[in-house]
Amino acid sequence: MNKLRKGSSLDDPFLVGTVRIAPYYPLLLEILKIRSEVMRKFFLSLLLVILPCNTGIAHGVERVVIANVPSVAYYENIFLMANTIEGNWMGHKDFTVQVGYPPGKLLYHFPNWYNDKFTPDLLYEDLNADNLKDIIVVLVAGSGSGLSIKEIHVLNQIHDPNRRYEEVQVESINDAVKRLVKLERHGNEAAILIGNKKHTVDISKFGYSIGFEERPFVGAWEEYTPVNGLLEGSTLVYVSIGGSIGTLKIRYNWDGKMYKAKSVTFDEEEPYKPTS
Repeated sequence: MNKLRKGSSLDDPFLVGTVRIAPYYPLLLEILKIRSEVMRKFFLSLLLVILPCNTGIAHGVERVVIANVPSVAYYENIFLMANTIEGNWMGHKDFTVQVGYPPGKLLYHFPNWYNDKFTPDLLYEDLNADNLKDIIVVLVAGSGSGLSIKEIHVLNQIHDPNRRYEEVQVESINDAVKRLVKLERHGNEAAILIGNKKHTVDISKFGYSIGFEERPFVGAWEEYTPVNGLLEGSTLVYVSIGGSIGTLKIRYNWDGKMYKAKSVTFDEEEPYKPTS
């Protein structure tokens, strides 16, 4: 069974999982010359689909490329690699981020990262207004019916003077809500207090049949998204299992050491009205 050797990468003539990458370099280089960004991304995505299919091995793939950000510049092609998990064919662990191709490739290993299901988000955007793009990885920490818990990792790009990436801390959505928001329930009225502002919601109008919790809660559904150069998070507010009443939106700020929530807003949900 083939494994990614320590210190090896996408250019290694050995196997990455059971996928041999090196023979495809001429095709990769031709794809990167395509002027149309849309077509370039299409062919790169197609190549990533074809590679595992041409290994001649139906089972036992351990090391796989699960996401990538293509670029015309060889040093800005980003690959997210991980091991599959025995007994959880949709899960991945032991991640590696590779930036660029030889001779200037950079490798970063994260053995403790874990993705439960589905494809993680891999993004490349400037989040701290320093005109250097940062690597954003959003993992699915937990999932199920109505459940989607996310875990974000940000690798800030640094030039000192050589280009490199360094993982920095990001305040989680849960920690931000605990710090900036107070959630209460009084009978059929839910209260969301953010600073000096109070939002009240009549939860009876939603018609939820499941018993209400003692107080509203968050954390069952989360999302992280870059918006206009800033990191934003969002989470649903629930009053019962599966019974949401609105969304908290968190805007982050880079304080020089970490991405920390600086503001929160609440958008009330419209009750579902079945059409006749």
